Amino acid sequence: MSNDLTQHDHRARRCPMLGHEVRFAYCLAPASKLPCRRVFDCWWETFDIKSFIRAHYSEEEIQEILAPRKDKLLSLVELIEKAKKAAKTPSDE
Repeated sequence: MSNDLTQHDHRARRCPMLGHEVRFAYCLAPASKLPCRRVFDCWWETFDIKSFIRAHYSEEEIQEILAPRKDKLLSLVELIEKAKKAAKTPSDE
């Protein structure tokens, strides 16, 4: 097996979360440094995704990928608190 992280980038499939076709490269870094939490569910029929992820990510990263999503309300509250703190901080302009 190749250790190249880009070896499957050419593959594409419909993303159940976005509702349109995406390339595998997008699934590896959708909005964070780690792959989408659904990467195993989406790609297991196409190639050995478990081996691919094990070869390219640490056990801690894999556990983070598999961790349950935060509740939407909790995430929203955290974002509001972060915005409040940012508003109180003087800008560096």
